[in-house]
Amino acid sequence: MKKFLSMLFFAGCLTGAMAQTPKVPANAASAMATGGESAADKAGKATLVERLMTEKTYLYSQLIDKCFTYKMSPTCWAKFSDPANDGKSSGYDAANYAALAVMEYAKREGFGDLRLLDVSGSKEKGNRPQMDEIINKLRVKFSMVVVAPINCNQKASELVTRYPYEVMKRVGTDAPAWSPKSGEAHFTVVLSPTATDMSVKISPDGKQFTITGPAATEAFSTPNKIAAGLDRANKNR
Repeated sequence: MKKFLSMLFFAGCLTGAMAQTPKVPANAASAMATGGESAADKAGKATLVERLMTEKTYLYSQLIDKCFTYKMSPTCWAKFSDPANDGKSSGYDAANYAALAVMEYAKREGFGDLRLLDVSGSKEKGNRPQMDEIINKLRVKFSMVVVAPINCNQKASELVTRYPYEVMKRVGTDAPAWSPKSGEAHFTVVLSPTATDMSVKISPDGKQFTITGPAATEAFSTPNKIAAGLDRANKNR
């Protein structure tokens, strides 16, 4: 019943938001990035976290719940959260990969080996307090916000998962190993209705990374541009 009510609430939030948002202002991405999560954002993430808990493990659900934030339009949420979607725009598949990449990053940065704790059976439940301790320390030093205020057509719905994937691939699994010079890495990944190319901006303290890409079409050499931008702050470069 709890899951059913959660799904009804999520659907209601999306329906109401769709009726109120016929077009996207040019400055919507900036406003959404700096603002808080909407009710629909919170409901959408809760549904994703619940699915990860049911179909994957506690660890996957908690990494996404504690380290990731999604601020997206109703049309983006609809495609991102569709359980029938197993293609490039699947939020569930994207979250699986993101969690795996964060595990690699956490181990490499000295927070702990979360994979060793993610075992089957009763032992896994006993390991949860240790997982929580590691994740709570990790979230202070690592986070990602995905911002997509645009009307998600097929291409945009793919880019909602593509841009974060490229960031997490570079940060989590690609060689040479990526480690922030500042010791912290907080990413904001933005699908912009006005951007024409990829850009990576790094705050003066080296802790905040804003990755912005076009929403309508993929920029040329997107993976390389994201990797090159992030590597400006890589102490292993």
